[in-house]
Amino acid sequence: MSSTIIHFLHLLATVVWIGGMIFMEAVLYPSLSAIDPQQAGKAQSVVAKRFTIIAWSCIVILIITGLLKTPSGWLFDTSSTIGTILLVKHLLIVAVIIVSIVITFVVAPKLISAFPKPGESPTPAFLKSQQRIKVLSGTNMIIGVLILLLTSLLQA
Repeated sequence: MSSTIIHFLHLLATVVWIGGMIFMEAVLYPSLSAIDPQQAGKAQSVVAKRFTIIAWSCIVILIITGLLKTPSGWLFDTSSTIGTILLVKHLLIVAVIIVSIVITFVVAPKLISAFPKPGESPTPAFLKSQQRIKVLSGTNMIIGVLILLLTSLLQA
């Protein structure tokens, strides 16, 4: 696979993943507060399911293309500024993966199981899970932007 294709796929996955997180934080969550809580919960659930598939696909593409792009001696090299930036970037990627695992396999299932039935008000468990997802996805967005910043430093 050519380095141009690898680089393009890496950039595309980055844009889709971080752009999706920014969309959720800047557009989706604020918009949900303007509609009925039950409908907001349903919308959040549908969007989260779809975005989870996209986000995990992007993470897999980023790991594969990132490994292909990284010169072999630089993975854990802290003897240079570039090596240190790359190591910090990789540690942040691990943090994103951990937070994503918590969202996908811990918090989202709780949100789905506590989803209110038609005509019911949201339960405290549902609202708590909804808030946890907001906090965790916001955390991932901030980490994603930091990863993007570190990537920019590597290009300078």
